[in-house]
Amino acid sequence: MKNFLLMTVVGVGLLLASCSKSNDDSVIVNPPAAESTVTVSADVTANTTWTADKIYLLKGNIFVTNNATLTIEPGTIIKGDKASKGALIITRGAKIMAVGTVDKPIVFTSNVASGGRAQGDWGGVILLGKAPNNQGPSISIEGISDATDKGKYGGTDAADNSGTMKYVRIEYAGIALSPDNEINGLTFGSVGSGTTIDYVEVYRSGDDAFEWFGGTVNCKHLLAIDSWDDDFDTDYGFSGNVQFGLAQRLAATADVSGSNGFESDNNSAGDNKAPQTAAVFSNMTILGPREAASGNPSINANFQHAAQIRRNSSISILNSVFSGYVQGIFFDDQAPGAGDANSSSVNLTSGKAVFANNIIIGTGSNVIKATTTAILDVITPFINSVANNNTINNSLYAGAIYTDPYKFSADIASNTASLNRQGIPNFTQVSGSTALTGAVWTSAKLNDAFFDKTGTFRGAFGATDWSAGWASYNPQALPYTTPGAVK
Repeated sequence: MKNFLLMTVVGVGLLLASCSKSNDDSVIVNPPAAESTVTVSADVTANTTWTADKIYLLKGNIFVTNNATLTIEPGTIIKGDKASKGALIITRGAKIMAVGTVDKPIVFTSNVASGGRAQGDWGGVILLGKAPNNQGPSISIEGISDATDKGKYGGTDAADNSGTMKYVRIEYAGIALSPDNEINGLTFGSVGSGTTIDYVEVYRSGDDAFEWFGGTVNCKHLLAIDSWDDDFDTDYGFSGNVQFGLAQRLAATADVSGSNGFESDNNSAGDNKAPQTAAVFSNMTILGPREAASGNPSINANFQHAAQIRRNSSISILNSVFSGYVQGIFFDDQAPGAGDANSSSVNLTSGKAVFANNIIIGTGSNVIKATTTAILDVITPFINSVANNNTINNSLYAGAIYTDPYKFSADIASNTASLNRQGIPNFTQVSGSTALTGAVWTSAKLNDAFFDKTGTFRGAFGATDWSAGWASYNPQALPYTTPGAVK
């Protein structure tokens, strides 16, 4: 009986402790705290909102289907499960509305604890749309195997809308499953121009940072930090516009397939299938592994080119800075299979592709490279001529343009006798930088109203750091255990 009475008193006490009184004497029962981590293991089939007071764990491939819209609040943390290679795939007709802010970016990251995260911990984010590509109206995206065809992309709607991603970080994603079968940090499959991509960082991808397979989507303010393979990869007829993008490479990190700043193909055969890859990039900065004139850390032998343009690509690059690559700009006319030989260089000399108002500095060898000496003789005037306003100076390095371009988190880079490499990079330009002026907007390639033509600087940054506040250059130090704690 005494034990019963004691248990009764304790029970009443606990009940009272869980209640409170309002000013009108009504009793309010406070519910127990909800679990802060939500495991997502099934497709999103209806309009859904992920809120910043929760952490979301992606287990396996999570498809947003059925024309649903997935809305993600500012400051939300989404983790990809390492064991199941978690990934988020927005299918054709569905949308993602991931709109963060400078102070509350949305973070996609690894579920591994702070201190143990690495490239390729989880899959990444994949957007699939209905815009054209040159492979067909319904083809499978790389890296995704699904019997119900949820991994298909393609169509005829150039203005297709897959939603908005703004102020978003994607960390430690990207998995190379097999050759030519990879998941990147952020993958676009036939994504249309109705989609908005602005202020997106891919940090330490295990494959490419950004890859476009066809489509017409336009993108601004992209950061690719310490990617494993390529930084900006365009294929299958991608014809959108990209402005203000920076890639920073770590000398130790490169892929056995060969790592480039830009890699661009029309398709794997190098044929004339339409639409042709004809994307236009302006105000890009490609920082390769050669950090300075001397004292560089050992450079991975798999580094290749600042830009490899091949297989009949007609990509255009303007008002940009290339620094510190082992080799410079390569117009690769090696024809695979039944491809059309010499097509990439012909695109340049015919004016279909434009390379103008760019700066190439600190290149190890072959600043301009071609498949044969004869082709090199033909394309060289189109790259270093006065008419195209390109500047080549191998005695300069990135430090002559940018304030502190080669700082890295302590877990991936060590200081050397000659280079203090640990810290937070600063990509704003120094006073007197040759890249503060020289941007030219008269090319027909830049006629689209998408391009911001108010600046005179070349490269991704001028005097203003647009990465401040939302980007992170040391996410390994962030615990990501508290909902909303993204800094």
